[in-house]
Amino acid sequence: MLKRILLIGLVLMLAVSGASATTTLMWNEVCDETYGATVGAYAFVEKLNELSGGTMSIDLYINGMLGGEDVSMKSLQEGTLDIFRGNASSLINYGAEEIAATGLPYLFQNMEEFEKMAVSPLGQELLESVNPEECHFVAIAWLVEGPRYLFITKKAYERLGQPDQFTLEMFRDLTVRVPGLGILGDMTEALGGHSIEIPYNELKISLESGNIDAAENGIIPYISMGFSEAAPYLIQDAHTFGCGVLLVSEYTWNMLTDEQKGWMLEAGKTASDACYEYNIRQEEAFFTELESKGVKLIPVKDIEKWQSACQPIYDAQNENIRNLVERIRRNDF
Repeated sequence: MLKRILLIGLVLMLAVSGASATTTLMWNEVCDETYGATVGAYAFVEKLNELSGGTMSIDLYINGMLGGEDVSMKSLQEGTLDIFRGNASSLINYGAEEIAATGLPYLFQNMEEFEKMAVSPLGQELLESVNPEECHFVAIAWLVEGPRYLFITKKAYERLGQPDQFTLEMFRDLTVRVPGLGILGDMTEALGGHSIEIPYNELKISLESGNIDAAENGIIPYISMGFSEAAPYLIQDAHTFGCGVLLVSEYTWNMLTDEQKGWMLEAGKTASDACYEYNIRQEEAFFTELESKGVKLIPVKDIEKWQSACQPIYDAQNENIRNLVERIRRNDF
């Protein structure tokens, strides 16, 4: 790790001294180029190059080429990866409790409401609540996605009696992959299911093999990553809304000049806008593809029971988080 830090320091000193060297940062994204966060990443790369006059560049790796979420988060904290788009729901596992609360189940009504929060003073407060001394990364921007849904395999669907409506009792019979074992893992357990952590790049094959019954994600990766082929039954529970957070390693951030940090923050805003605008368009477009993809939409019959089952998660939060939840529910942004 020390070698990595020294190398970054040398590159940055050359940049500051006026040498021709370019500061190049490494970014890993677990999804492909059709994913909103990846679209945001490309917009970030272009904007940073423009702002810096070509003196800062990004080596962007997609499709989890440098590892899944768990590996990437550890690399970020160790300083061997510069940038990663983390899932806010999972950040509680890495010391960022407040921002992780935005992933609590059934907190937001729709994507527009989440975006309104993200661009508000509260959204900025939550980014700044990430303490680099504790987490070893900083949060510089939101990458807002759409609602996340449960989807199940054909084998699980048939075992449950091929339902036209889904119930909480059916959920209790499922083994569900979640991204990390943070809030979404807690939600799965509260609903009576069995949560399991599987690397993102192994999810499709795990569904196909029958090692798991179900997973959850947004509608865009559900189609673009081929999950709809392995689990063609989409449960319309909208349990939480995508809350990607653009993270920079503490070690990398501390090596940047104030001017470079300013460029990164401005590029982060560009990435946020590009991601949100793309997802709004794609959310509607992708839903029209579901029937042609052979996907069966299954409404939830007793969603109030699902919400009530998750209440212990809220009750277990500290006073600070409970106050934050109340602010969000009142739209006090």
